[in-house]
Amino acid sequence: MRTRPASLAVALALSAAAPGVNAQPARPAAPAPAEEGPLLRVEIPGEAQLRYSGLTDIPLATTPGRLDQAPTLGQNLFFESWLRLRPRVSIGDRFRVVFQVDVARAVVADSPAVDVGLAREPRGDTFPYGAFDVRQGYVEWESPVGVFRLGQQGFTWGLGVIANDGDRAPVFGDYRYGDLVERVALATRPGGRDSDLTVALAGDLVYRDRIASLVDGDLAVQGVAAVYYQDHSCRADCDRRRVGALATYRDVSFREGDHLSVFVGDLFAHWDWPTPDRAGKVFAGAELAVIGGSTDAARTTYVDAHDVLQFGGAARIGIERPGRYRFTVEGGYASGDRNPVDATQRRFTLNPSHRVGLILFPELVAWETARSAAIAGDPALVARGANGRRLLPSNGGVTGAAYLYPTAVINLGRRFDLRLGAVLGVATSDWVDPTSVQIYGTARNYRGGDASKRDLGLELDLGVHGRFPLPGGVTLTGGVQGGVLFAGRAFDDAAGRGLGRVGMATARLGMEF
Repeated sequence: MRTRPASLAVALALSAAAPGVNAQPARPAAPAPAEEGPLLRVEIPGEAQLRYSGLTDIPLATTPGRLDQAPTLGQNLFFESWLRLRPRVSIGDRFRVVFQVDVARAVVADSPAVDVGLAREPRGDTFPYGAFDVRQGYVEWESPVGVFRLGQQGFTWGLGVIANDGDRAPVFGDYRYGDLVERVALATRPGGRDSDLTVALAGDLVYRDRIASLVDGDLAVQGVAAVYYQDHSCRADCDRRRVGALATYRDVSFREGDHLSVFVGDLFAHWDWPTPDRAGKVFAGAELAVIGGSTDAARTTYVDAHDVLQFGGAARIGIERPGRYRFTVEGGYASGDRNPVDATQRRFTLNPSHRVGLILFPELVAWETARSAAIAGDPALVARGANGRRLLPSNGGVTGAAYLYPTAVINLGRRFDLRLGAVLGVATSDWVDPTSVQIYGTARNYRGGDASKRDLGLELDLGVHGRFPLPGGVTLTGGVQGGVLFAGRAFDDAAGRGLGRVGMATARLGMEF
């Protein structure tokens, strides 16, 4: 019987989905229909989610001379909801039409976050992407020479450090954002249908990601090539045994007239091995990326254009026994930049959808960098905003830092699981606010303190989650999770006062169908 090369369909998304801190495996890009089945099959899986979160005050810098600007984020409570539908139409066993649509993804806060408007989602708009957001819509055809895919697609590779489609459930927090591209792609096995070697090629027009947004006037095009070896000797979860390389050339013309041209090289590997009793598995994975090129987006009076040279990556190791537990330790690195006004831009930011913890990077660093960007363009300070300020917000990605992120998911019976996690962070260079260098001519941190202090702090996270199957293929989900961050000395203000503790808690309710 002929079987569908499902791994080729995964390769079309250039996706090497590997289970690291994720409590659930990544959702497949398309179903794997049986050889014998209806000519036409229509499915509409999806989910509806509700979140209610509370966050303690986050102190932030203010524009020099402005007395009316709040010295905090100004937001403590917020409600989030979304309905995500994933319609799929299969015609025979070789042609598919796939969609992913968010309906009424809404954010309602007790008050708007203050002066962080350059963040990708500043939690100020009720519908940040409109009432109806088509995230994906593409066709896929399995031809005799390989799998073709055409249309708007999510882009994920490896652990999601560089490219991440924003549709993978992390242990703590929620997936959001996502890299979306208008893509034409081909994945094929040069050695034949049963070969372990896959080659994938793609041409992209970026719809939206952390760097560019087509609807906002940015024009970003890229060429992508990937090659990987995948072990097909296993009968299930073969995508967990993969070694590959990715090369991307990107050219961006920003709406302000600035330009970015970079090459991205990425190496990825993930493998697993059965435990001695064969009741579980040990797994390990790593991804290493380098970005090189040039840009005039951050030009200054003294430097017309900058070289770009950035390094980053992540590695993880763990053990899993299905239905019992999953323990993972992840470490990551993103190069920093102690002198953001010299001729080279060195600060690397991991993809925001590669979520690490609840507070340190997704909240505190995200809002500090967004406020810095707002100050760089504040009319009370400058007549014309600093070049490249729109690229300053990290949007929750790990930036200029190294971290250690152990997590544990322990099943409490058939319906509940207990989740434990910790994040330990340290800056990989002096913790410098680029805007402060422009304003004061000296390196300071984001609160005006000593930039040479690199301790970012320790975060502890805890959660309880439940899953309750209902008739009709519906599953009710819910739980609570929260964390506390003991901020390090890198967040001290100009007087040497520490930032203290930051806490966050979230109640979760959802339905999957």
